[in-house]
Amino acid sequence: MIWLTDPVYKWERLLRFTEYLENCRREAAFLPIRIFFRWRFAKESTRLGFSIPLNTCGPGLAILHFGSVVVSRHASLGANCVLNSAVNTGANPLRGGAPQIGNDVYIGPGAKLYNEIAIADGCMIGANAVVCHSCCVPGSLLVGIPAKPKYQLKKGSAKCE
Repeated sequence: MIWLTDPVYKWERLLRFTEYLENCRREAAFLPIRIFFRWRFAKESTRLGFSIPLNTCGPGLAILHFGSVVVSRHASLGANCVLNSAVNTGANPLRGGAPQIGNDVYIGPGAKLYNEIAIADGCMIGANAVVCHSCCVPGSLLVGIPAKPKYQLKKGSAKCE
């Protein structure tokens, strides 16, 4: 029954429906409906403190708490990513590029990810970590400022930069 009252769950459903309308229903007959749902999506995003553009997150996105969550329109989040409050995933205007985050990644509260970086599948990013370098080892725990791999949660063969 929590799904009936949880504002984040309702927002995620609104996100997916708005993405469906934008991607699959481009006919002129759907234009008023698309405009209405884009407006409603923007209103609910502002109310909850989310700045997450359409078509940036894969399926299974989980946002644990509403609050300041920012995702760049150039960033990409894989399937089953978990975001906490005060997460910022942004592009660097001087260098260009934005983070590309793999599948099953957990991003702790207050974490910041920027620059053109890639985060491997299954990684965990600790609270208040600042990630400015890529990590190619699947299942790594990234902590600190700047974030560095602390240890590996799962087996992997690649190296971190």
